[in-house]
Amino acid sequence: MKRFYLFMFLLSIAHVNIAQVKFTANDVVKPYTGHFGYGSNVGYFPNWSAEQLGDISIGNDAEQIAGTGVTTLRPALFEHFMEQWGYEFRIPTFEHYRKLGAKDNVVFVGYPSEAHRDTTHYCSTKRSELFLNLYEPIWDDGKNGTPYNENNYYAAYLYKTVSLYKEYVKFWEIWNEPDYSFTANSIYSPGTGKNWWEHDPEPCDYDIRAPIQHYIRMLRISYEIIKTVDPEAYVAIGGIGYDSFLDGVLRNTDNPNKGEVNAEFPLKGGAYFDVLSFHTYPHIDNSLRDWSNALGGFVYKRHTDAAVTGVLTLRQRMEDVLFKHGYNGAQYPQKEWIITECNVPRKPLNMGFGSDEVQRNFIIKALVESQKHKIHQFHIFTLGDKFDEKDAKNIYNEYHLMGLYQNLYKANPKTAKPNHIGIAYKTMSDLLYEARFDKELYEKLNLPEGIEGGVFITNQGRIAYVLWATTQKDNSEETLQVINLKRLIGESTLVQKRWNFAITQDSTMVNAENLMLTGEPVFLFSPHKEDESIAPPLMRQQPISVDIYPNPFSLETNVTIQVVEKTTWTIRLINQLGLPVRVLANQTVLEKGYHSWFLNGSDLQPGIYFLEYISNKSSSIQCIQVIKTF
Repeated sequence: MKRFYLFMFLLSIAHVNIAQVKFTANDVVKPYTGHFGYGSNVGYFPNWSAEQLGDISIGNDAEQIAGTGVTTLRPALFEHFMEQWGYEFRIPTFEHYRKLGAKDNVVFVGYPSEAHRDTTHYCSTKRSELFLNLYEPIWDDGKNGTPYNENNYYAAYLYKTVSLYKEYVKFWEIWNEPDYSFTANSIYSPGTGKNWWEHDPEPCDYDIRAPIQHYIRMLRISYEIIKTVDPEAYVAIGGIGYDSFLDGVLRNTDNPNKGEVNAEFPLKGGAYFDVLSFHTYPHIDNSLRDWSNALGGFVYKRHTDAAVTGVLTLRQRMEDVLFKHGYNGAQYPQKEWIITECNVPRKPLNMGFGSDEVQRNFIIKALVESQKHKIHQFHIFTLGDKFDEKDAKNIYNEYHLMGLYQNLYKANPKTAKPNHIGIAYKTMSDLLYEARFDKELYEKLNLPEGIEGGVFITNQGRIAYVLWATTQKDNSEETLQVINLKRLIGESTLVQKRWNFAITQDSTMVNAENLMLTGEPVFLFSPHKEDESIAPPLMRQQPISVDIYPNPFSLETNVTIQVVEKTTWTIRLINQLGLPVRVLANQTVLEKGYHSWFLNGSDLQPGIYFLEYISNKSSSIQCIQVIKTF
């Protein structure tokens, strides 16, 4: 079979009169119209084959493996691997991914074999990580029987790779984190030190150990090769994390003479990629703290809404740089967007941030907000943990606890157990894959302050709401908001599904008029005939009237309710964190009629509180009334 693939490949390049691309990303970037991709990095785990890792990510019905809802993958095809094992070696693997259902995969490329690696030490202590002969011509018009120049090792490798794998790959990502920084120059502001805004990165500053113009040269070669072989594919800048590096790419050409523009090097780096691929880790990029001059230290905000805001803030900073250089849809086409690495910790090793609850809340919120902000794919950092949680003891271990699965070093495809985040990921994908974010409906919803989420139209035409109360307290996911969603959407009841629906398959009917939201996102759907078996919220069991007077109050108020029929009730005053501060009735049997309580608030802090009513005939909250104290 391998010989067949190789024969077909050689046959395909025998005809060397290939029409080389005559346009750049300064001329056109085709809008991406595929479905949002729930992605994962595949990674490497001993005793696991690449195919088995595909099974537990996407799911394999034939092997009775459920997977975690992954719909697209981000494997790698390094040159040193291809040279050692053969260029066709991974074709059966990619074919397996396709049969499982993977679509529009991302592949990151680069990493030369020792024989094809640049020998120059641009950094005095480290040799260049990039390819030898990058500045050889890309094409040689078939002089050696191929359209590409064999002496340009990167062009030769990429042409063969893209030719063989183009039917499996939509996004070609050029290198992984080329801007991975070893100094603070990457984060310095203009006017400070050797910042990357006003100075090109020093080769010793960062991962590629070469001038930035050499990376731009890789982008140029990539664009010409990829667009020639597969015009429908996208070229992505390689998983970057610093807007200052992006600025360096956009202000330089690939001219090794300081990136100057001339006839041989006419265009700057932005002309050679369609997609901005970025990596974001909110727990290490200062998203979870702000400096306070007044306090002389940091003020922390270690909660998931701040983490998600950090993701979007980095996107905005990157877009600001793109717009500054003309990639705004007017001067040049706008770029498309993907995230190819992201997550937060499961154990609070760095900055005291991380838990199962944090991970599952963050991932759902991040997936919603990505779609709202035109990010087409989101790839979790790693498919599985690399050791048990109890063994993680320093901040460097946190990245080994960011997987969709528990420790894969100790598991096999039949015993692999998903973490909470893996269950939440599958729930989101199962419920909303192929759904599209509806901006118009979301804006009409006009959510009140303190509540966030998104509105989606499923491929069956059903409206889905994903909503949560925004977290605001440091090191806490506790928050509570009540919304009258009926007033906004006209529905009296909704079908609610929680983060673990992929496992439990449980749904509940909730009262849209008094909907309680916490820091945990919930999925809400209009009732459908398939939901007829779900017990409705016991609307008749809630009080038919509630009177609180005075409201607002300063010291004391009177609470009166009218009960429809004899029922057991628990009635509590709770704060915005969902914690009870007063209990008016605790599993108390109330006869039909009126019942009153005096509520003393003399020791309560000013703010918003809620009255919670729970009857013995329903586990859901029946009614919540806001009380404000002064």
